[in-house]
Amino acid sequence: MPFRIEFSCVSREAAILPRFSGFVVRGLLLNMFRRVDVGVADRLHSGGEPKPYSVSPMRFRASGKTDKGFILAPNTPCSFSVRLLDDSYANLLIMSLAERGEFEVCGGTLTINSISVYHTSYEELISNSHATDAFILKFLTPTYFSKWGVDFHENFPQPVTVFTNLLKLWNAFSPIAFDKKSFREWVEKSIGVSGYHLRRSLKPIDIGRGRSVGGFTGWCAYKFFPNKEYNDRTNKEYLKLLYTLCKFGEFSNVGGNRTGGFGVIKFTPKEEKVNHTNPQKSSKKTQKRKTNQNTNKP
Repeated sequence: MPFRIEFSCVSREAAILPRFSGFVVRGLLLNMFRRVDVGVADRLHSGGEPKPYSVSPMRFRASGKTDKGFILAPNTPCSFSVRLLDDSYANLLIMSLAERGEFEVCGGTLTINSISVYHTSYEELISNSHATDAFILKFLTPTYFSKWGVDFHENFPQPVTVFTNLLKLWNAFSPIAFDKKSFREWVEKSIGVSGYHLRRSLKPIDIGRGRSVGGFTGWCAYKFFPNKEYNDRTNKEYLKLLYTLCKFGEFSNVGGNRTGGFGVIKFTPKEEKVNHTNPQKSSKKTQKRKTNQNTNKP
């Protein structure tokens, strides 16, 4: 069962956060697990791919900038989210939050003001999906795709790259799997890019161990183009699967370093009103089983 937990916090002391804070949030998540089970934290940190979580970078209003990053001033609100693709980890996270409502981050301390939890099931993601022949993906954080056997990354959201990446993640965690080969062939012959507005990050982001990567942000519109090889039933089934994968991608992120806050996406099907300058602003917000908890400082 996928979970998304959104944190609203306030800084107690000043902190300097790096230009891209996704890795900071990933560190916070692993430390939350470490409070209650060191073995789980180590396994999530060093285990193989794909990992059952993703995060979004921190959002806050910086009071200034240094050569090390952005200044988070005392008493400044900030927010971030973590996502779990396997609900077996949810109870551990709840135990950790019950134990302590503060985080140490980049020399400062964050106190949790409130937590919002959204969750659904893989079965519900499928049952609530329907065939749509056009949609937009908004790439909210830098996104890139690794290519097998080469040293360079793909920096354009080609349909077959995006959707086979999401299907791989889906099959890894969902009890309902789909055939990757036949789906890939259908995407290659039936889904095209009908428009896009993407920006490449000018300064690479440090990802540790002397490595740095860039990525693109913006939006890309996808459209279904019927192919005579496939009948209406097959097309309808795969279009519904595309819808499912895009909604799932809002929990999983997509592409390289998705566990560190890369590849955060927002899905907007064509029946929802879209502002092409910023599709996120005009999209409908649908959430599953939203619950709110107010967490006070212990």
